[in-house]
Amino acid sequence: MSEPNWTDVVTAISSAAVPVLVVVLGIYLGRGQSRNEELVRVRLEYYKQLAPDLNRLMSYLTFIGTWRDDSPGDIIRLKRTLDSTFFPAAPLFSSDVEGAYKEFIETAFVSFGAWGKDARINSSAYRRRQSWKSTPAWSDEWDTMFALRDEEDISRESLLEFQSLYDTLLSALVADINIARARPQYTTNRVAINASAGRLVDIPGKD
Repeated sequence: MSEPNWTDVVTAISSAAVPVLVVVLGIYLGRGQSRNEELVRVRLEYYKQLAPDLNRLMSYLTFIGTWRDDSPGDIIRLKRTLDSTFFPAAPLFSSDVEGAYKEFIETAFVSFGAWGKDARINSSAYRRRQSWKSTPAWSDEWDTMFALRDEEDISRESLLEFQSLYDTLLSALVADINIARARPQYTTNRVAINASAGRLVDIPGKD
């Protein structure tokens, strides 16, 4: 019997191994892709929960869009809702998102007051009290929910800064979920209304 041609043997083994390697590699890459797609899907679901409330807070702080619809108590509760939604999900997002969220919230509210007290809204009650037309009537208790006094002006620059922090946060969230889809799939009518609201101006305090 003739000696085996080792070149032919190696070629035969290689030919047989290639399909197996392709299958194994395909399974490995497929699992990786599936995990990535699942992460993007979960991030998108959290984005859908967060985006309307973030927009609602931005609108309230910058006096645009639907800001008259919310009482100060609503906004304090909104902070709790945002925090309870975001922080458990923070490990799913990039450090850019987490950093942008913290800066946005820390600018919107003044925390670390008296023990057991809620954070206060980093704005004043004066213009909001004047514009409040809803039920129940404006409560004196609501005045204590603001960090600024009635006499203090709210500058256009501070409003623009807050809006810029909001834009940075939304951009980071969108980058994390790699949005390349129709706008209606990741926004709401309320967000669209607030986004198209008028320009920001100085908000004078009480004379």
